[in-house]
Amino acid sequence: MPEFDSAYRVLRRRGEPDLRSLQSYRQQGGYSALERALHEQTPEQVIQLVSDARLRGRGGAGRLTGEKWRIVRRQQETPKYVICNAYDADPRSWAARSLLERNPHQVIEGILLAAYAVGATEAYLMTRSLFREGIEALQQALNEALEAGLVGRSILGTTFHCTINVFGFDIGFIGGEETVQIAVIKGRRGMPEQRPPYPAIYGLWDKPTAINSLETLANVPLIVREGPEVFRRLGSEATPGTKVLTVYDAVPDAEPRVIEVPFGATLREILRHAGIRRPDSELRAVVVGGAEGGALPVSLLDLPFDFDPLEEAGAIVGSGVIELLPAQTCMVAWAMERTRYLSNESCGKCVPCRIGVKRMTGVLEGIVSDLGVRSDLDLLDELAGYVPDGSLCGFGIHAPNAYKTARRYWPEHFQMHIEEQQCPTGTCLPVRSHRFVTKHVLP
Repeated sequence: MPEFDSAYRVLRRRGEPDLRSLQSYRQQGGYSALERALHEQTPEQVIQLVSDARLRGRGGAGRLTGEKWRIVRRQQETPKYVICNAYDADPRSWAARSLLERNPHQVIEGILLAAYAVGATEAYLMTRSLFREGIEALQQALNEALEAGLVGRSILGTTFHCTINVFGFDIGFIGGEETVQIAVIKGRRGMPEQRPPYPAIYGLWDKPTAINSLETLANVPLIVREGPEVFRRLGSEATPGTKVLTVYDAVPDAEPRVIEVPFGATLREILRHAGIRRPDSELRAVVVGGAEGGALPVSLLDLPFDFDPLEEAGAIVGSGVIELLPAQTCMVAWAMERTRYLSNESCGKCVPCRIGVKRMTGVLEGIVSDLGVRSDLDLLDELAGYVPDGSLCGFGIHAPNAYKTARRYWPEHFQMHIEEQQCPTGTCLPVRSHRFVTKHVLP
C-alpha cells in the first residue's frame, strides 16, 4: 500500500493546521520558495527545477510543465501572461474549490513562481463564480499577500512585479478549456480556437501565455522549496507526485470524498483510502476521469492510476473524478445518459462535436428503447471515430469515451438490447417511441 498519509502535499485535510491565513502559511514554510527564487535563482533555474521534478499538468493532458514554461520564456514578445485554470469544468469535481478554500496561499505562491519563471507581470485565476467560499478565501489571502509585499510591485524588495486578477464566470463544461478562458478574458464568446499556434506562443492578447491548472501550480512551491528529488519520491516513474481526486460511492446522491493520492496507486487502493470497501459483486464498473472518462470493469480495479495505463484501458485522468456504478447498472443506459449530458454541454462550434454527439445520443436512446438494429452499432463506432478527429478541443476528443468503454467491456448489454429487445438488468425504460435516423456519415 502506498503511504497515503504522506501524500497530502497540496490538499489540507480536515483537522490539519489551518493554512488560510498568511501567518499560519508562513509558519509552515510558505513563501520561502518564492523568496529563494527571487533572491537566489534565475528564472531559468526555476524552470529547470520544475523540469527535473518531471511535473506533469494535473488538468488532464499531462504535459510536462517545465517544457511549456521554457517555450513561453524563450519568446521575445512582451508582455507575457500566466493563467491559472481553477474552473473545474466537471461540476462533480471538488478539487479546485477544495484547494481554494483550504490552501489559497500555496496557490498564490505557485502563480507567482510561474510568473517569475516565464517572465510575466500579470496573472489571471479563472474559476467558477459559484465557488463562493473558495473565492472569498482567495481574495482574503490576496489582500494579506498584497499588504505583505508578496503581490504587486517590487515583490520582496526585488524588481519582480506581478498582479493577480481573479475572474469568476460560469458557462458550463466548456469553460475549463484553455482557449475558451482566453476568449472570456477578452470579453468574447467562450468557444475553443484552432491550434497551433498554441497559447505558449500566441495566447492572451496575442502574447505568450502559460496556462496551468490550479493543482499543477500548487505543486511548484514544494519543488522549489524542497527540491525535485524530494518531489519524485512519491508517485510513479512516469508521473511523480500526487493527484487530488473526488471519489463517489455507488449509492444515490453520495457525498464526494476529496482525497490526495500518489500517482501509480491502484484504483482499489484509492477506493480503500477514500473509505469505500465494497465487494466486487456489488459493482458493475468504476468510472475514471469524470464526465468524459471511461467505465472500467471491476477486473481492472488493480490498474495503476496514471496517464498511460488509464488511456490504454479507455479511461483518462481527466477531472480526477472516480465514481462507482452499482451491479444493477445497464451500461447502454449509462452510456446514453453520459452522452446526452455531453451533447448538451457542447459549445457547438465544431460540427462533428455538435452534431455527432447528438446523433450518438439519439441512436443510444433507440437501443435503450428496444428499437435498435445491428447497423446502429456500426454507426456508433463510425461516429465515435469522427467526433474526436474533427474536434478543436479535448471536449470532443473525449466525448465518445462513455460509449467506447461500454461497448468494449460490456458488448453483451448492447447485443441483448438489440437482439432480444430487453434490458440485461431489467432497469431500462423506453425513452423514444420511434427510431433515430441511422444514415451513415459517409457512403
